[in-house]
Amino acid sequence: MKTTLQISPSQHASRSFPLTDYSYQATVAAKSDSSAVRPARKAPAFHKLSSEFFGAETSRGYIAELLFFILIVGIAAWPVMSMLIAVIRMIRNY
Repeated sequence: MKTTLQISPSQHASRSFPLTDYSYQATVAAKSDSSAVRPARKAPAFHKLSSEFFGAETSRGYIAELLFFILIVGIAAWPVMSMLIAVIRMIRNY
């Protein structure tokens, strides 16, 4: 279904582009005969996406990254635990 242009010859001199119909909606009866339309394909499950992603990773690299992450978490948690111990000691002394 092709929209009709809404422009008159008097408007053509003042504007260089046609007016568009912003409320255009395709109807169900309008069928697409284009070959570019692909058939609907079911998307893979979410858990399969992660397994496909990690399937190409090497186990040595994954273990090294895990150990590095544990080291960073331990270093970040150390001052927090020290602060909590200091607060608990301060509360016990009062």
